[in-house]
Amino acid sequence: MKDTIENLLVRLQSPDVAQRSSAALQLRPGLGEDDAAMRALAQVICDDDDLNVIEDATWALVRYGGAALPVLIHALEAADQQARHNIVHALGKIGDARALPALIAAAGDMTPVVRLKATYALGQIGDPGAIDALIERLADPVQNVAWTAREALGTFAETALPQLIQSLAVDSVQARELAANLLGEMSDSRAVEPLIAALNTDDWGVRFAIVEALGAIGDARALPSLQLMIQDAQPQVRAIANASLKLFGQYGG
Repeated sequence: MKDTIENLLVRLQSPDVAQRSSAALQLRPGLGEDDAAMRALAQVICDDDDLNVIEDATWALVRYGGAALPVLIHALEAADQQARHNIVHALGKIGDARALPALIAAAGDMTPVVRLKATYALGQIGDPGAIDALIERLADPVQNVAWTAREALGTFAETALPQLIQSLAVDSVQARELAANLLGEMSDSRAVEPLIAALNTDDWGVRFAIVEALGAIGDARALPSLQLMIQDAQPQVRAIANASLKLFGQYGG
């Protein structure tokens, strides 16, 4: 005999881990008292100390889909850092673009693990409204967050092109380097002139990324700049310039 919704909600509070997991997995839309069930599941992912129970409650909330957003977003406001991480994880799995404002805010969280999870969730949802927030994360002081933003931006293809081009002029060296790297992968000739202009930098890592990108794009407008780069003061830049010129069938010195 199946448990009633009331019994399942009681079992979510059981001291027995197996009971809590079982109750979470049995909760689903249509059993009745959906609002109470979603609130209880959100409380579990905020407060429970067992990772399996948290994941089972997350999966249960995902089955409620967009209906669970108000409960989760409300819980996000008062949660501690681990709970914020878990809520953001659930929002990413639900994948509803209406969660975008909450996830964008979480992408600027003071806690790196929350920023990382929110950045990943924005990529999961894949809504272009997240592009500016992901661009901002390219400058994140935590490398894992910045690289997660880079991977997420890669899924937007040419939709992110204007913002990536603008990123070539920001103060953050890391952001410029990652933006150049992405533009090279996208191989869009519209990026050629901005990339050439961005070569005027003292940071050799940025120059390296730009030269590599210009070689990957393969537009002849880059040839004069690549020829200049084979005389760069940095050996790594000279080497990538020579390699890029070879892609054009030309050779440096």
